[in-house]
Amino acid sequence: MHLAMSAPTLCIHCGLSAGEPPRLNRLEDGRPCPVCAERLLALLPPLLPAPARVGEEAPEDDFEAPEPGYDAADFDQPA
Repeated sequence: MHLAMSAPTLCIHCGLSAGEPPRLNRLEDGRPCPVCAERLLALLPPLLPAPARVGEEAPEDDFEAPEPGYDAADFDQPA
């Protein structure tokens, strides 16, 4: 049985090979391909942790916010 090699993945904007490992291709005028750039950025790990999404529980931590030092009487005073 003969296994055919798969064709290289091509960028939909510049038409060049996406590469393995992925690379930043350049357009004919020398500018970086914006689609290749987006693809490379999407592959990078995030620099900061992402906030919890709706429906997901936030990670547990030991920090508890202090109770505010005011009560309802503080709001009855004119400014």
